[in-house]
Amino acid sequence: MALENSEVLENLTKQLQEVTQQVNQLTETRIKLIGAVEVLQQIEESNNPAPEGGEVASTEVVSEEAPAEEAAE
Repeated sequence: MALENSEVLENLTKQLQEVTQQVNQLTETRIKLIGAVEVLQQIEESNNPAPEGGEVASTEVVSEEAPAEEAAE
């Protein structure tokens, strides 16, 4: 029994919606994790101040996020 194009299209559309929803949830979780890491890094830095007279290089966190639409294609 061969599948009709309309059935295949419907199945693929549902799969795409499910995967897109999962990607969005993972992106949200990733953003929350990045925020938590940044906060904890700041707390650690304030708990361990640099010795007087010493210089400490600042650390910059750069987020690398690709749009969900590009990832889904």
